[in-house]
Amino acid sequence: MAAAEQFQVEMIRDLVMYFLRQGSYDGPGDIAVLCAYLGQLQQVRAALRDLKIAVAVNEKDAEQLARQGIEEDVEYESVVVAKHVSSFMRLKGMVHILKI
Repeated sequence: MAAAEQFQVEMIRDLVMYFLRQGSYDGPGDIAVLCAYLGQLQQVRAALRDLKIAVAVNEKDAEQLARQGIEEDVEYESVVVAKHVSSFMRLKGMVHILKI
């Protein structure tokens, strides 16, 4: 992963943590992370997994991740929604973080 991408993933992780700590955005789906491609989604998901934050994905993204052998097996304390940018119109989160 390029240094710039690593920085972006860390920034998203820190922003998610900041909003979760505020208490107003701790419900499932209150925070949405929009990724331009599946690789970014995978990176964000891995960064949040270490903090016990689940990343809920839509059915299409879940199928693609499963085909790549990426499974989630961790108990989570919080849930964040992550999707491709093309799904943005149907996303109802209170906070949207965009990774491009």
